[in-house]
Amino acid sequence: MSINNLKIIDLFSGAGGLTEGFRSPIFDIIAHVEKDKAACATLRLRDCFYYLKENKHQNIYYDFLAGRISKEKMYSMVPDEILSKTINIEINNNTLNGIFEKLDTSIKKQTKIFAIIGGPPCQAYSTIGRGRNSAKKKDDLRIYLYRYYIEFLKKYKPEFFIFENVKGLLSFKDFDGKYLLNKKNNVLGGIMYEEFKACGYELDFRIINTQDYGIPQKRERIVLFGVKAGNLNAISTFFQELAGLKDRTVNLKEAFFDLPKMNAGETKNVYSNEPNQYIKKYYRKEIDVPLTQNTSRPNNARDLAIYREVVMAKQNKHNLKYNELSEELKTHKNMNMFLDRYKALSWSAPSHTVVAHIAKDGHYYIHPDLSQNRSITVREAARIQSFPDDFFFENSRTNAFMQIGNAVPPILSKKIAKAIIQTCKRAVL
Repeated sequence: MSINNLKIIDLFSGAGGLTEGFRSPIFDIIAHVEKDKAACATLRLRDCFYYLKENKHQNIYYDFLAGRISKEKMYSMVPDEILSKTINIEINNNTLNGIFEKLDTSIKKQTKIFAIIGGPPCQAYSTIGRGRNSAKKKDDLRIYLYRYYIEFLKKYKPEFFIFENVKGLLSFKDFDGKYLLNKKNNVLGGIMYEEFKACGYELDFRIINTQDYGIPQKRERIVLFGVKAGNLNAISTFFQELAGLKDRTVNLKEAFFDLPKMNAGETKNVYSNEPNQYIKKYYRKEIDVPLTQNTSRPNNARDLAIYREVVMAKQNKHNLKYNELSEELKTHKNMNMFLDRYKALSWSAPSHTVVAHIAKDGHYYIHPDLSQNRSITVREAARIQSFPDDFFFENSRTNAFMQIGNAVPPILSKKIAKAIIQTCKRAVL
């Protein structure tokens, strides 16, 4: 098999963190399917960037980032077929056939779909809030979004699929008390597993911690890899290749090295230093990439006083609980629950997991530098998630934070794609 121009369908795409790893001449992404309007705008912009870059006109995109030309002007230089790859539709019973029709118009006759990638929204499986959500299981359609994924497998019969989700999926039970996916004595089982098998696919998973792959963040996720039945060697080979791509631990001081110092409520879209080697490799491959989306949230005096106490404690290797704050800073009467509502990052370690809640406030992501006394910016959150600096998140700061928190880190997705390529080269896929 020629390892070139392999066709991919990208489901539940979000802003495109998993997508990013498959953006290369080896893969050809036919379409992205995503329900969120802002995330779709981000995907469209990213498709525009890669088209311009492929045609050696990335300077046009940098002009847009720097505010020298409008997005409309830039889009006028890009073919409609590039901008229309993103399908902004929620996948459900009413839309499924329409999505198939849209995809089929993009897929030429005799074209083989090589892979499907993506992971349904993970909130239903998260261990956070599981107790209060248990009563809603019977009516929570998010639990069974994977079944739409299976419908795509049935129709397009790809060689493999990549399905990413939260670790909580392994302990999640449906309203009948049955596991969706579990592993006991090294034997895979569960409703989801049986349904994937019934449509002709073998599968397995690994729990991946992103800090093991050169990403400045502790983030545990399930990477589930499925192949057509009878090709079990491909699964073991893929996970061996992926394990071989592990890298050293990266701390925030290294990942933030060239980002400017700033106070709460400020905007500073100017780099403070030349990039170090790590930043050159992953964030600023092109030295003339403008810095964008580096605005810190404004905070009231009370929040800033709390941030200062939390950072000072963190510097002494202590995560300060709410009940340990100075008395004048406490406004909540409940001293038994949600005591970790404020949390500082550390210069000397990877970040804790960035989640979509960062869109609501920055209290759980306080900058490690006491002199700056603020929460992190969109660009800093993107660095933690390993998005390159030329990646721009549409439409607002809230949307940007949500997209970042829900994403697969691109450094990991690139290594997943590389492991797949190596698996293909070993002629087992």
